[in-house]
Amino acid sequence: MAILVACSKPAIENPFTYPFIKEIRLERKAGTPYSEYKALYLLTEDFEPQVDSVTDVDSMREGLRFADELSKQYNIPWTHFIDVNVLAPAFIGEDAALASRTREMIADLKTMVARGDDCQLHLHGAMDEQLVAALKQIEKLHGKATCNKSMKAYRQRNSFFFNAFYNQGYRQMVVSLRYGKRLLEQSIYDNKQPVLAFRPGGWDHGSSMQDTRLYYAGLLAAGLRANSGLSIGNFAATNWRVGNGVGHNLASVTVDDKTLIEVSPTAAPGGYVNPVIATNIRELAESAKNKDTLPVIVSVYHLSGLQKTADHAAEAEAQPGPGQQSIEQQRDALERHFQLLAELRAQKIIYPITLRELLALVAGDESK
Repeated sequence: MAILVACSKPAIENPFTYPFIKEIRLERKAGTPYSEYKALYLLTEDFEPQVDSVTDVDSMREGLRFADELSKQYNIPWTHFIDVNVLAPAFIGEDAALASRTREMIADLKTMVARGDDCQLHLHGAMDEQLVAALKQIEKLHGKATCNKSMKAYRQRNSFFFNAFYNQGYRQMVVSLRYGKRLLEQSIYDNKQPVLAFRPGGWDHGSSMQDTRLYYAGLLAAGLRANSGLSIGNFAATNWRVGNGVGHNLASVTVDDKTLIEVSPTAAPGGYVNPVIATNIRELAESAKNKDTLPVIVSVYHLSGLQKTADHAAEAEAQPGPGQQSIEQQRDALERHFQLLAELRAQKIIYPITLRELLALVAGDESK
């Protein structure tokens, strides 16, 4: 009986084993700026602050300035995955002061991009309907987004894919991706650069191989070229893991003869690599067994962790609970992380890069 029970356990969901997802390696090419480094390092953040008041936005802008100062001082760029719903007050808000301040926050992001940062798309659910309607008044985007799919048991938490597909329909998911992409291209890049990648809120891409394939089909239908957010196992279970190990977190994904690139966060002890949590970056960089390839370490942060909101000012000032860090502790930890990265770069351990630059390298390898 024990043997029968053991054999009946469902296999751990690992999207990197799905037949349409193939791990890829970056070849270490002599004569390139990064050829002598142990690994590339991609510093990403999910930009999803609270924007209910002018005070909220002012606090987030202060956090952005701190992040920008670190980037300038240590010459290490950020890749910002921006939840476009937090930008809504700038376009459809009734509070003139809040709208103005949100536009100034967008200008801050544009300045950071002009200095070398990268901005890509992030959503935790469907895009705000009023925001989509306002964008449609300016430009109507067209494209096929149809599917027939019955609901099945859901292994992930209720987040982007669940909200946008299971509850609201696959077409709504594609509409959100398409208009979110366009909003960033217009407001951050002045239509001079395309937004290439998406990161799903909650690392959420469905409950099965079929769901995951459909998720990627939605990204392709929206004109995106990359994703950053595969997870493995069942949410909140012991087998749950965000991303994949060093040297195994890049993949090509082919759906209906179209291909996009998966750039997953790097799995590390305790979860994904996080700049405010002590992780041995040197050890990770040197852990890749194939010395002819160039591994990529992808870390994830939330700059909203530096935001003191009006609703939670007292909570922010209070003594943090177990495992939590105050704003000042996060600022100190983040600065120490930048200092460490600068030291590792000087020792030719890690080479900082943006997601946009990484995708160009992958494309160059694939064009051989």
